[in-house]
Amino acid sequence: MTAANHSTPGQSGDGSPIPQPEGEHRSGFVAICGRPNVGKSTLLNALLGQPVAVATAHPQTTREKLLGIWTRPAAQVVLVDTPGIHRARSALNRFMVGQAMGAARDVDLVLLLADCPRLATAEAAQKWQPGPVALEGLEALVGLGHPIVLVLTKADLLGDPALVLPVIDAWNKHHDFAAIVPVSAIGGRGLDVLEDEVVRRLPMGPRYYDPEQLSDRGSRWHAAELVRGELFSHLGQELPYSCAVVVTSFKEERTMDRIGATIHVERDSQKGIVIGKGGRVIKAIGIGARRQIEALTGRQCDLRLSVAVARDWTKHPERLAKMGYEDPEAG
Repeated sequence: MTAANHSTPGQSGDGSPIPQPEGEHRSGFVAICGRPNVGKSTLLNALLGQPVAVATAHPQTTREKLLGIWTRPAAQVVLVDTPGIHRARSALNRFMVGQAMGAARDVDLVLLLADCPRLATAEAAQKWQPGPVALEGLEALVGLGHPIVLVLTKADLLGDPALVLPVIDAWNKHHDFAAIVPVSAIGGRGLDVLEDEVVRRLPMGPRYYDPEQLSDRGSRWHAAELVRGELFSHLGQELPYSCAVVVTSFKEERTMDRIGATIHVERDSQKGIVIGKGGRVIKAIGIGARRQIEALTGRQCDLRLSVAVARDWTKHPERLAKMGYEDPEAG
């Protein structure tokens, strides 16, 4: 399976009809929502079994919605990975929140992700309450009218699994959730329970995508995202948020993909940091991204990177559009 097998709903990549299973089959769209850095992309990758979405330890890594195609013999779940719901200020942040809320409007089910708190004692667990920003996100999603499954991520942070019970009780006071499931996406804990909870709440329906397809995005989009993911690995805490990656060329040869991409930054000083002394940083970014792209596509990759300055691109809707982002409030 690869994310490069790109097709539209109802058709395989070659335009032929989607093969349908025999017997009862459930299908539907499920939005993965929550605050930044709560583990949405990590959960998506764990469910799909491949790193389709860029997942880092930094908040607000995801900028656009992404469909992950999760196919089982008797069900196909179209998972909608979304940017974190937060208080938006810049044009880029408004775009990201608009992507998240827009993606959650037309789905069958919402997965609201929230961190399991670090709790050492039963007394601390009894006193714990969800924070105001998390409750704001819940309130916004409740207004959409969809059933919500609360997914308590990073459950391995709890030293005693029994401490999750007071946390569940605290959340239940704020909403009547369809289910509450503690998971550890990295450790694989609770994923089978979550799968059961999701599938049984979906309607009977056909496969919308080829069972071999993992994503609705094409290879060019994934290549740009994997380069952007490497920026978080090799640069400081703040600089990657000022970077955008645009694929300028993508040529598929018989055994190799030849890709050209430009990393856009906002200031001249940032350009030098991305390149690094003697080109060391951009070389390391390129090596890491090439390996990620090859792992995803199963093909060799010749990746060529360049760096350009696009001043204050995160602050202006028209400049966002040139980078492939469109502010939902623009126009």
